[in-house]
Amino acid sequence: MGRLYTADMNQPKNLLSIGTFADMTRLSIKALRLYDQLDLLQPRHVDLQNGYRFYGIDQLSSARLIRNMREMDMPLVTIRQVLAALDSSPEQAEALVKEYAELREQQVAQIRMQVQHFIQLIQQENNPMSLEVNVKQVASQQVLSSTQHIKVNKLDGTIKSALDAMYALLKAQKLEAADAPFGIYHGAINEQEDGPIEICLPVSGTVNGKGEITVKQLQGGDAACVMTVGVETDFPAILGAYDAAADWINKNGYAMAEPPREVWHSGPGTDPKMEIVWLFK
Repeated sequence: MGRLYTADMNQPKNLLSIGTFADMTRLSIKALRLYDQLDLLQPRHVDLQNGYRFYGIDQLSSARLIRNMREMDMPLVTIRQVLAALDSSPEQAEALVKEYAELREQQVAQIRMQVQHFIQLIQQENNPMSLEVNVKQVASQQVLSSTQHIKVNKLDGTIKSALDAMYALLKAQKLEAADAPFGIYHGAINEQEDGPIEICLPVSGTVNGKGEITVKQLQGGDAACVMTVGVETDFPAILGAYDAAADWINKNGYAMAEPPREVWHSGPGTDPKMEIVWLFK
């Protein structure tokens, strides 16, 4: 049932004033007005003469659900999705809330790691520990390439899926990778930004792409390279390698030629090994 507009000065029967409704739901009047404007929770009746809003008793449950979701710090756009799903599929609504909870848990874990990194940066200022930067000549490479727009919570899974598809494509064409795979971050990837990341697998010879996997040639040139092993490859510790390469390029009067490459010399395991390769000019 939508809202009803009348010029009746008296409170409609069986409806609650916005003040009473706010008290019963523990939502502020300001919040209720906002939810009305956003079509999240419209009053059952609005008096045309004074603009007073009135709500039905049957709307209490929806309002309390909205309050509960806001207490989870859930964005209004997600709340809208949950409320829409409730009408047709409570199971889908439950799945959306669980997905949001998992995202928040990942965000908390990310914050904890960033706090550790922050402390490490402060400690390094007092006790400098420099990562070794080596300059290498990187040859031009033919690669299989797949560019993906994804948030940080799906980063590892997306990289794995893309590389699995690339290795399967090479196997089908009786070919092998020519070197270690790597990623090029063309933009930031975090909870809000989605990159993109370009996932690359070097290959030689004649090879055909398929679907999202294309074949392209990457330029070579001089590069500032920083090798990391073990815990140095973990996030956010790996950011130190990016910083070291960028600082070396700037300190020596060069400019970045392209976004840095994160070379995955080994997969996840007991002895991870990753290298930051940053071409400069």
